[in-house]
Amino acid sequence: MTPSQFITIPANTVHKYGANENDPWTIYWFHFKGEIAAFVVDLILQRTRNYQPAIIYDENRIKLFEEIYANLEKGYSQDNLRYVNMIFYHFLSSLLYEDKFSHADNGVADDIIARTIEQMQRKIHSVTSLKELAGFAKLSVSHFSAIFKERTGYAPVEYFNHLKIQKACQYLVLTPMTVKEIAFEMGIEDQYYFSRMFSRLMGYSPVEYRKKNRSGR
Repeated sequence: MTPSQFITIPANTVHKYGANENDPWTIYWFHFKGEIAAFVVDLILQRTRNYQPAIIYDENRIKLFEEIYANLEKGYSQDNLRYVNMIFYHFLSSLLYEDKFSHADNGVADDIIARTIEQMQRKIHSVTSLKELAGFAKLSVSHFSAIFKERTGYAPVEYFNHLKIQKACQYLVLTPMTVKEIAFEMGIEDQYYFSRMFSRLMGYSPVEYRKKNRSGR
């Protein structure tokens, strides 16, 4: 282990650790369980390289830990435990989504991806190609695709389609526009292609989605 690294140890696993007496370190640890505990650990591992999770020192994360610790010292009333558990979700999210938690400048690559996503949002009502997006980022198509997927988990065009469908969902629920009109508004002339893409990403056809989400209105 090196500074700013953390590890996850599965429940019921025998383990031991120690520090060099001449060069000790501070350790922060949690024991936690629950229905989504394994799922959270898997997410953490999926977002790390070589199974060596590393984080940037952040005082706000330490304050979350201290807030949890201080409240646990006050006792185990139901209200106290609920409060602590809610803070703990925030703490876990700081490990999973450090860039969003710390708002740190994560380098040129992240800035390029952020600007490309903003460009996608500006062009949400039109059609754009992978080559055009890579050109906007001033990168080769292969390099751009690799960086984009590493940062977002999605290929660029797939991410762009998600943004389109997200916007289409708003039109379906909040406007009387027909599916054909919404498809055209999203820059897609073939409404049947649009419907197939919508169904693939949302699990419902546009008509089914509108009916399901307007039933309570």
